Amino acid sequence: MQLAMSRVLGENPETRNKIKKVILTDRDFEILEFIMDMKFAGVEEVFEKYFKVTLSNEQARSSLWAKKRLMQLEKAKFLNSVRPFSEPARCFTATFKAYYALTQYSPEKFVNKPSGGFDQRTFVHDREVLKARLFLESNEKIKSWASERKLRSSSEFTGVLASQYIPDSIYITSSEVKVAFELEIALKAKSRYQDKIRKYVQHMRSANLKNKFFDRVQFVCSKESVARFLIKETRIYGELFQIILLTDFYTKRKEVEVG
Repeated sequence: MQLAMSRVLGENPETRNKIKKVILTDRDFEILEFIMDMKFAGVEEVFEKYFKVTLSNEQARSSLWAKKRLMQLEKAKFLNSVRPFSEPARCFTATFKAYYALTQYSPEKFVNKPSGGFDQRTFVHDREVLKARLFLESNEKIKSWASERKLRSSSEFTGVLASQYIPDSIYITSSEVKVAFELEIALKAKSRYQDKIRKYVQHMRSANLKNKFFDRVQFVCSKESVARFLIKETRIYGELFQIILLTDFYTKRKEVEVG
């Protein structure tokens, strides 16, 4: 299925002929929704998720076509690109034109509105969450991923958990376990961690099983000191919590050991 989106919403006659027309494919809509959901994505992330395997079911030799298509979508005003302070490569964010296209393409589906720009302050954290999602989808074969942006837009979810307790995502494993994913790259006050742990335990042990949004919490920590503190605080709750160092997340997948 293809949808021609050659008309630019709100365009004026002077710019009409300067904007490149494109025909959006099903894959394009998936890319736009993915970028909008995750705040941004670079060429390599889009290549990994949508272009790594060709139509003939072979491994693509390079990310050249992914880069070319993203640039075409940018020229057609569905995407904007920006270069983060800490990265040599550009990242792409979605525009309101992309949002309107998605709502017309799938009116029955909830779509996050564009994030309104690029936040350099949270880039490192957001980029690592993006990498974690791709890893879990590729290697752990998770069935779904609900981003923080999507969770914050859900009145059903925010009616149960307040804003400060919303995890970075909730994903469902291949064995149907619902996992709240938390990436910790900055040191926070111990009281904040303790408060969040109590709230998560209260939710997971809720008597109303139908309203449980997750069955387990996974903390992935860049600092060993944070990981060790979290494992001590959650030890009494058994399998409800899993604490992993970021350096082990993509390799050994082992939990932190505490002496």
